[in-house]
Amino acid sequence: MTTSRLRPTRNILGRMAAALLVTACGGGNSSCDRDPAVCRGEASFNDRTLAGLGGNGRACSDCHMPADSFQLTPASAQARLAGMRASGVDDPLFRPIDANDFRSKGNAASDYTNLTQNGLVRVTVPLPPNVKLLDCGAAVPCPASARPTAETVADVWRAVPSVLDVKITGPDGALPAWARGPNPRGGYQIDASIDTLQNQALSALKNHAATTVDPSAGFLDDLAAFQKTLFSSAGVKRLADAMAAGTTPLPDPDPVLDATELVGKAIFDRACGQCHGNLGGHPSTSAPIVQGIAGAPATSIVRYHDIMTACPRPVDTAVPPRFSFAPCTPSQMANVRTYQITNNGIAPNPACGGPAPQPPCVTRLTSSDPGRFLLTGFPAPGGPGDMQKFDNTPLRGISRTAPYFGNNSAATLEDMLEHYKQFYKRVEVQNPAAPILTTRPGVLPPVIDRPFTDAEVPALLAYLRKL
Repeated sequence: MTTSRLRPTRNILGRMAAALLVTACGGGNSSCDRDPAVCRGEASFNDRTLAGLGGNGRACSDCHMPADSFQLTPASAQARLAGMRASGVDDPLFRPIDANDFRSKGNAASDYTNLTQNGLVRVTVPLPPNVKLLDCGAAVPCPASARPTAETVADVWRAVPSVLDVKITGPDGALPAWARGPNPRGGYQIDASIDTLQNQALSALKNHAATTVDPSAGFLDDLAAFQKTLFSSAGVKRLADAMAAGTTPLPDPDPVLDATELVGKAIFDRACGQCHGNLGGHPSTSAPIVQGIAGAPATSIVRYHDIMTACPRPVDTAVPPRFSFAPCTPSQMANVRTYQITNNGIAPNPACGGPAPQPPCVTRLTSSDPGRFLLTGFPAPGGPGDMQKFDNTPLRGISRTAPYFGNNSAATLEDMLEHYKQFYKRVEVQNPAAPILTTRPGVLPPVIDRPFTDAEVPALLAYLRKL
């Protein structure tokens, strides 16, 4: 049922409930006093009943835990499962849909390894028309004899993103834009698949709270209003207010920095800021700078990226290895699937690929999370592609939102920087004069200056912890 077709009785009940919430919340909360929608949204965010919507007993706050900076950590999931088993009192975080064995056991599923070890929930995405899953499961490599299954959706396991600072994330209308949709200029979720906070809430209600009746547009607007009051710091709130008011120049949201942190900020701007913002207060946290090498035109850095956090990760065959990513754990590798792509539109040779009557090209790719590829069916081999491409996440408040990456595979900030260190090494191995590795296009000979050094790590960490 869509929000535009709700029965009149449902709208009347919704208005009555909203009036009761204003009465209940408005007295002691200054945000509610200023905007009753924020009060209603906060109440709905924490409401496990969701009267009239169906649902499985989950509230938004069961996964976006306020105590975890509105995300979900493996430690919290472990503690909640232990508490539920010890007390016998149901915890709605643990529903079969987020059990590892849900596809085989349905409502009898009980294996919550992904939730408790990795802090991940199941996200189900329809397969593009030209994509099939193969019957080799999580085997790596997938045998050549594997055949397509009848599955029409892919299950990927993703971290619960924090909802802090959402007022200044999502689509921004700014460059750079991606070549393919949806949302070529930014969106919500790590694959930028959703265009508004309201639609993000609707998707979560349907897919994670298992609601069977769509809420009213006003209900979703209230949730968005509440989320837009959540910030990682007072500085980010000032930035958001300035952006809403059209103020220029925008204020720097950083707190007062000491000498080491100022050095770290300069390192961040050089090595990280091109993708994660911090340059000129760019609203999307992706900065529209240019890059290039000597003798070649400078180009804008792309919006969506593959930073090699999905499993399995690349392994260098050189001896000694020139880069070395931390291997995925067994529980992370259990999330791997192999995809078969037909007629991918990228011809590896003139004999195949593209529209009929050309014969089909068949490509197989293995990943625990194909990212935007599941939205487009456009793979990486032979072209830029969408395989494992994700949006750039905001980093404000990052010291309070461990673990890191879309699959929670970096436990600490140190682990995160070590991953990027290996990532930069791999890029340089693949392309010694890679444009992405310089912030000084046109210099002769080409200068590779973006990767941070070991000596710079302490200052960079100090700055990250102040964001």
